Amino acid sequence: MFRMKDIKPGRNMLFLFMAIIIIIIVIVVAPFAYKSWNENILNPTHDKDGDGVPDDKDAFPDDPNEWRDSDGDGIGDNADSDDDNDGVLDGQDYLPFNNAAIEVEISRVRIKDSVRWLQQTADIYAVVTIENKNYIFPETGIQELAIDEDTTVNWNITVDVDDSVGYHKITIALYYQDVFKDKPLDINGEDDNRDTGINLSINYYLGNKVGHQYPADSMYKLSDGSDDGNGGIFDEKDASIYFRIITVDALL
Repeated sequence: MFRMKDIKPGRNMLFLFMAIIIIIIVIVVAPFAYKSWNENILNPTHDKDGDGVPDDKDAFPDDPNEWRDSDGDGIGDNADSDDDNDGVLDGQDYLPFNNAAIEVEISRVRIKDSVRWLQQTADIYAVVTIENKNYIFPETGIQELAIDEDTTVNWNITVDVDDSVGYHKITIALYYQDVFKDKPLDINGEDDNRDTGINLSINYYLGNKVGHQYPADSMYKLSDGSDDGNGGIFDEKDASIYFRIITVDALL
């Protein structure tokens, strides 16, 4: 029969020594095991630098002060003085994370008056001016439209602009071909002046982010030249357009 007195003192010391070693190992290893458990089980997204951005979305997973590099130049946005690398310092840049461009879109056109005797169509084109440069639509130069019917045209142009300038002048004009010369269609219903109230002139604010647009409260702006009251057979010829102006990322 086994009895405690049969255990030799040397063996007791061995057991005690082994127990002390096990306790030391547990004390040393436990924090590392907990950290591994926390990172791999409780926090599977991994965030090595603890900046709150998961490693798979962190451009600098080992730097708690940086997590994004908008222009891909190897310098984090927090340290970079030109985050979009467009040559305009962030403090002077209306869109510090994008190289700004302006898109002008004309969605629909309606010719409201007959422009030539006994004809139910009109040959028209639009001229959009951005930063003193003209762009003509359609690209073919002329489009035939039925009188007094909404026609979807989807004309648009995107132009790179200076990010350090907040306001940009944009003009939209509509013309029809007459027998001897091209003549303007009145698309400005807010100005009844027959000399200055024909075309649209917008001082467009660039905004501070991509997606900023005019108008701000609807998808498109309706501008109807007949709203100014200057109608009649021998008066100016009216038309209406649906259009918008949007701040977008510049074409690369």
